[in-house]
This record gives sequence, C-alpha cells and structure tokens, in this order.
Amino acid sequence: MKKLLTINEAVQEFGIGRNKLYRMIKTEPDIPILKVEGIYKVNSTMFSEWLDKATKEGRQL
Repeated sequence: MKKLLTINEAVQEFGIGRNKLYRMIKTEPDIPILKVEGIYKVNSTMFSEWLDKATKEGRQL
C-alpha cells in the first residue's frame, strides 16, 4: 500500500465518498491530511488508525 494517497485513491481504498472526505477534511481538525503543492494527500496508515479510533469512540462523521 502506498503511504500517501490522493483523494481519489483514498476514496477507493477506504470506501468513503469523495464529497464526504472533503467535508471531513474541512470539519475534522485531527484528520491526518496534508497538502503537497496544493494537493491534498492522505497518510494511509494514519488515516486507517484515525478511522479505527473514530469507530471506537462511536463518532458520527
């Protein structure tokens, strides 16, 4: 698995809608996303851990 994913790759990898992922980026301050030359990148390992934590906490995303 690649370490940094584009939004489209993350959508496919994690089964989250593209619009939903963009909304999460804007509303979730602790989401592991970074911008590389103006393009959002998702750290796949950290995002997976973040999703696990959100699930355990019973968060509504």
